Amino acid sequence: MVNDKIKEINLFIDGVASVCNDINVIAEKTQNYFGKNFKRFVDYVLIMKYRTFSAEQFAKILCKRDLSEGLSGIEIECAKRSGLVIVSGYSDDVIELKGTIFAFGDCFDGGDFHLKREKGKWNLERGVGKNNNISALWYDQDALTDDGEPIPWSYKTDIPHESFIATNDGEPFSEGFVFDIHDLIARTGHSTSTKKSSRFSPYSA
Repeated sequence: MVNDKIKEINLFIDGVASVCNDINVIAEKTQNYFGKNFKRFVDYVLIMKYRTFSAEQFAKILCKRDLSEGLSGIEIECAKRSGLVIVSGYSDDVIELKGTIFAFGDCFDGGDFHLKREKGKWNLERGVGKNNNISALWYDQDALTDDGEPIPWSYKTDIPHESFIATNDGEPFSEGFVFDIHDLIARTGHSTSTKKSSRFSPYSA
């Protein structure tokens, strides 16, 4: 299973990092231990652990990612460290937000939600709000892959974002999206600086 292998590699890296802080040595020891067959996985875990990304970069990484097991913990932590939120569908009745915001909502056959900040925390509320709206659409007629295949879950939102298509057991399942938490804050009158990385890796587990 992909997430099990990612977790195994992550634990190994943590072990090496506990006695060595040289990233090159950590990478070399990890590559040697897992071998050439898992080089792509090792590279992926390393960039998730030590880099930050923009919403555009992270969406490219997640595009065609098989989410039948869900996101791995290291992917969620990387999104959180990068100030990003990942929105996707789960099963046939749930919208999930992971990363800097962790929330979910029941939406059998779709539904409308909005993000509202209360007591310093962003909450996913039902219904249409003044802004930060997300509509979950189940088999929307316009949600198609480039090959014309229907995508079960898709979303419409007024939040600046970057889209990606996730698969489930190789089949398109969700046209999710990634957004930067700083865009939400700026849109609701709370200003803060934005820090993004220009580094991007094509590796995908």
